[in-house]
Amino acid sequence: MPGPPDAARAPQAPSVRLVDPVVTAWTMLLDPTPLFLPTEFNSSRIDYVPRGPGGSFAGFPFKKVFSDSELELHLPPATAVPASPADALAGDPPGAPFIGFDRADPVVEPLSPRGGYVEIMEAGSGRSVLEMPLAGARPPASTPWQPMEFIAAVDPAGLVGPLVPTKGSGVDDVDAYFGRYLADTIRVGQRLAPGFYRIVVGP
Repeated sequence: MPGPPDAARAPQAPSVRLVDPVVTAWTMLLDPTPLFLPTEFNSSRIDYVPRGPGGSFAGFPFKKVFSDSELELHLPPATAVPASPADALAGDPPGAPFIGFDRADPVVEPLSPRGGYVEIMEAGSGRSVLEMPLAGARPPASTPWQPMEFIAAVDPAGLVGPLVPTKGSGVDDVDAYFGRYLADTIRVGQRLAPGFYRIVVGP
């Protein structure tokens, strides 16, 4: 037959143990906390006592910048202003490059006289085949004239008839003069290959 169950034991009171200070110090030395963080071993708390109004500069002696009688400013000497713009440019280094401005009239060489300028292009393609100044041309009219145009037909023997004007210069004598000058003096019929050409003459 089974015997009676054992009586329940009363819980034992927890035993009180004292913390060893050596173990506590050793545990703190092995603490993985970074050393740059403040601890009671490497920092201390300083109580901040605010100063009264105006006490922030109490430790600095008072020093006057200017005297009470007169204001002493160390300024550079005054610069002399030139009497004229030309004098100001004369002292401009290097070498006064503007010294000659507005002191003498410029010498302008006259251009060589030009009687006209001719440009010859193929009538079909518009390709330029001949360009030259007409230095020896002397149009009879003294009034200004505008550019003119001619049509020329050339065969292996030269010009096929006189030049045909398609756009006049505004002066009939000038048109007739350049028609003869291109055919007789410049001899465009001997200079060009057979074909049709557009000739423009300008002043």
